[in-house]
Amino acid sequence: MYMLETHAKNDKEAIEKSAEFLGVSPDQIEVRLYKKGGGGFLGLGSKEPSVYHVYPVEGKTPEEVVIRGTLLTILHKMGYQAAIKKMERTSEGKMYVELESPDAGNIIGKRGKTMETIQFLANILVEKFTGTQPKILLDLENYRERRAKYLAELARKVADSAIRAGRRRSIDPLNPYERRIIHMELQDDDRVSTESEGVGTYKKVWIIPAKSENKALVVEETVTVREVDEEEIPENVQNQIEEELPPEMYEEESTPEDPPQPKSNESYPDFA
Repeated sequence: MYMLETHAKNDKEAIEKSAEFLGVSPDQIEVRLYKKGGGGFLGLGSKEPSVYHVYPVEGKTPEEVVIRGTLLTILHKMGYQAAIKKMERTSEGKMYVELESPDAGNIIGKRGKTMETIQFLANILVEKFTGTQPKILLDLENYRERRAKYLAELARKVADSAIRAGRRRSIDPLNPYERRIIHMELQDDDRVSTESEGVGTYKKVWIIPAKSENKALVVEETVTVREVDEEEIPENVQNQIEEELPPEMYEEESTPEDPPQPKSNESYPDFA
């Protein structure tokens, strides 16, 4: 698997374009010819550029460069135009990557599931290149912060409701990052305890009143997690989130249209 694909007339141009786009010196990447370009009929007319694949060089290519190339290649292959706005290590050791894109709503997806899938794929590919776990954490349009705020408020509301009713209540299955938000929000609340339940990546979170920790004695009530408040999401992003998304990203009953093709942008090195 390559981390970048570029079109060029010859090897020299391919190396120069790829190095400039990734922000590295030519000796920090390896460029291989994938498909040789062809000339016009009987040698006349414009010649099609050759297709080159770019690979990292062990011990020379910085991890940030591998992440950049891999992420933008994945998004471009999905038909989305995007650029990396910020990339930095968090205090928890994760690589926070903030994207900007006119296709933000499609990339985020319903409840962030498309973004989570892209993030999962990027982590696998980058680890294959570098041999270490990059722990990429994707974000667009400040979605992570808005989602965390909503989940924290939800945790408090469900905890109050569980205490009033004297019943355990559960929140719809969440990914590990979002489950941690629920647990952290209520960890200092002596009135309740929390625990995750389920198999796989997505698990529900139980919120248990201190006096009702016996699950067999109470009725299960599940809270459905919705999107963050619509008024907090830019209109163009909200409209994209509401559209049907590619079925390979997550299960949907309806059959969607093909994703939009990227517009030409000088920041892209002529991907295939």
